[in-house]
Amino acid sequence: MTFRQPANGTVSPPLEGVAGELAANATRVIRLAAANTPRSLQPQIGPSELGTPCTRRLGYRLLDWPQPSAGSDPWAAVIGTATHTWLAAAFTWENTQLAWDRYLIETEVHLPGGITGHCDLYDRYSRTVADWKITGKVADYRRAGPGEQYRIQAQCYGLGLQLAGEKPEHVAVVFFPRGGRIDGMHVWAEPYDPGVAVAAIRRYQTVCDFHAHVDPESHPERWGWLPSADAYCTYCPWYLPGSTDLAAGCPGHGK
Repeated sequence: MTFRQPANGTVSPPLEGVAGELAANATRVIRLAAANTPRSLQPQIGPSELGTPCTRRLGYRLLDWPQPSAGSDPWAAVIGTATHTWLAAAFTWENTQLAWDRYLIETEVHLPGGITGHCDLYDRYSRTVADWKITGKVADYRRAGPGEQYRIQAQCYGLGLQLAGEKPEHVAVVFFPRGGRIDGMHVWAEPYDPGVAVAAIRRYQTVCDFHAHVDPESHPERWGWLPSADAYCTYCPWYLPGSTDLAAGCPGHGK
């Protein structure tokens, strides 16, 4: 029997026999497990989503709108989750060596509007918020910076920690290479600015008000009233190429 792996048949020639069966079964298990992680099942919006440049995507997310692209490949997210788990264990070990909790690890933060998230790391000594990113495009971020979505995410973690009684002074996004060496990492940092997080929360609340008063759930033609933006459309779970019905999916910015 021939097994095509992955399921969409992009490998040519397809694996066969025991190798193909194992590949197909591993893919099935990984996809199911990834779809049932706490992050995948998270019902509420988190800081990582507040800064998306695309207001329409934020609108879809707030209503947990059906995703036409829900079957996208989960492997990058799996690698990211595994790396986050390893880093959490490493800094927990470091706290033990130091004999004090210098590092707050995977700390739950709470923002106004019922927004919650988990901050990867907070260094109490340098008063720095750190958010881990595992990517194959470290050079791009070194050249162009983290982008507004990652910047806002880090600032939101800072606000959450401040509200919890900490005193953040800096925020950072750490880009680890998905392949290559650890010394290929890039760290972007800036001063903590609560105004950045507050502006993002106000935007979120505006979209909540849009849903309450405009009601695109009952009037799907009104999805077009939410502007789109160039925000890696092909990676958006609501991306549907060629769509003329925004209730079914978005054709992408400018389409």
